[in-house]
Amino acid sequence: MMGIMPWLAVPLHRRPIHKKLTRRFQVRQIPMLVLLDSNGKTVHRDITPAVTHIVEDADGDTFADQFPWTEKRYTNIKQMLGESFLKGDGSSVSLKELDGKYIGVLFSANWHWHCRRFQQLLEYMYEKLKSEGQPFEVVDMDFSAEMRWLAMPESSYELKQKLGEAFRVEQCPMLIIIDPEGNVVTTEGVEIVNKDSEGECFPWTPKPLYDLFTLEPEILGEMNETVTCVILCEGCDKDTKALVQEQMLPIATEYFDEAKASGCEAGILFFVATETNDVVHQLRVSCEIGEASNTPQMVITPTSVNWFPCLTVVFSQVLLDIPDAGAFYVYDGQSITTDDIRGFLQAYDEEQLERRELQEDEEDAQQDSK
Repeated sequence: MMGIMPWLAVPLHRRPIHKKLTRRFQVRQIPMLVLLDSNGKTVHRDITPAVTHIVEDADGDTFADQFPWTEKRYTNIKQMLGESFLKGDGSSVSLKELDGKYIGVLFSANWHWHCRRFQQLLEYMYEKLKSEGQPFEVVDMDFSAEMRWLAMPESSYELKQKLGEAFRVEQCPMLIIIDPEGNVVTTEGVEIVNKDSEGECFPWTPKPLYDLFTLEPEILGEMNETVTCVILCEGCDKDTKALVQEQMLPIATEYFDEAKASGCEAGILFFVATETNDVVHQLRVSCEIGEASNTPQMVITPTSVNWFPCLTVVFSQVLLDIPDAGAFYVYDGQSITTDDIRGFLQAYDEEQLERRELQEDEEDAQQDSK
């Protein structure tokens, strides 16, 4: 096959490169064709449909003229909303009045019960943030005289369609959060509203390192689809917990900045677990790590099933790879430094770690057998 294809290929024996690329571009199905510019920045996360379109309808197909098919998601979303919006009473608000505000772009349907239920949750959080003076506004695709926020006019049909295409909206509700400059903060707004109804984590901007104990809502939607690195240190003293975060932050920031510069989603999420909760407990049970102690441990997991992918460092490190039949990998070093974490990740990429498989919780296993 490689002998007849007209383009270049990464040799099959370079498996670490294949693994890194698969992780970087969040490959969930094939074929998948990612388009990069001359600087290596992602232009389009999957141009496969466009290529199929060209092949099937080569004559008279103007889509080919739009090369290089820059994905709309990475343009200024605020500029795609139009110049004015409607309040529930029919009065108009200009785009200028939204300067300095975070905006929730809402794809919803007022007639659908599931959307109405979500809107009620959103209304509560919206009113609370407004009462606190937070710079937040919602722009709905669907106008209603009962709505508390703004909506795009019905005449903005083409703009709505372009927004839907830009975010691949396939079901409602969907809530996109953008910052005052028009950059996407998160596409997981629905998850945020469900988990952070009080708006305590506003404005939900992504960061390099999270605490698994607090489970920030902006990251919940990504945890099931991304390799995650966690350092478990619930049983450690205050100074050790601070040291663990200090050692992990540099490499977490390195991965975070690299993904941001290339226009990709994060290839790995990084966590510490400073206190225990149900998720931390499930992780320990599934990886058979044992109870929390005064020594940190580390684990790596790619995407999740009933738990999420994670690389755990609790002065006993573990690496989880859920898609690979629930595989995980445990760090057995005596210390956890930034270099240790980097080396553990490199060993994972190069498939030098001992592969283990996650264990189901006994209660879950009994339910599955019924």
